[in-house]
Amino acid sequence: MKLIILGSGTAAPVLNRNCAGYILEVDNKKLLFDSGAGTIRRLLELKIDLFAIEHIFYTHLHNDHINDLGAIIWSNNYGGTREKPLNLYGPEGFKNYFKVLLEDLLKPTKIYFKINLKELTNSIIKIGNATIKTMQIKHSATTKSIAYRIEHKNKSIVYTGDTEYCKETIEIAKNADVLITECSLPDNEEIEGHLTPSLAGKIASKAQVKTLMLTHFYPQVLKTNIKKQCRKEFGGRIILAKDKMRLTV
Repeated sequence: MKLIILGSGTAAPVLNRNCAGYILEVDNKKLLFDSGAGTIRRLLELKIDLFAIEHIFYTHLHNDHINDLGAIIWSNNYGGTREKPLNLYGPEGFKNYFKVLLEDLLKPTKIYFKINLKELTNSIIKIGNATIKTMQIKHSATTKSIAYRIEHKNKSIVYTGDTEYCKETIEIAKNADVLITECSLPDNEEIEGHLTPSLAGKIASKAQVKTLMLTHFYPQVLKTNIKKQCRKEFGGRIILAKDKMRLTV
């Protein structure tokens, strides 16, 4: 599996960090996880064909993770030719979100390609030789959020999206080769619904993951020693995500 970071930032504008977006290449298929603002431009920069992406997975419906969905639909409908269906997956409430987006905001005269929608809770999806497991995790009281575990040829990658410290996130990350999780704020600015470096390290330690990739950085945490804070809890490999970074698992 090959991971490409499209966006390692947050709602706070940072020039070199797009909002959330991750490409995972599995068996010559490119799976997209989240599509915050700037996703389409980043795909162009990396020479990744938008029209070849058949599966897009959303962790939750906050704008910095889903903003470019409307642009993706518009581009597929009017900006080129899509030959295969577009399969969209998201948490509870995703179908209604998409209905409002399509019927009340985008209002295309016609959709020229097939779209399949599926809401996920604690689910299992098979795509080729890959198995994708999902689990509902804690982010905010008003937002349903899910984490994804992708397993392929005895390797596993977990992407949490936004989360706070909770047993569900530890459970889905258990023994993962790579855990990609948020690291929004420094240890001294902990808030409900997000992780600090040491809390992310604590999850990785309890889950016994091999590599911890930290992402989703607000400007405040970028001004601190993220790895040092994380090392309070986790002794394994730590990677700080950057846009356009690649990792083979």
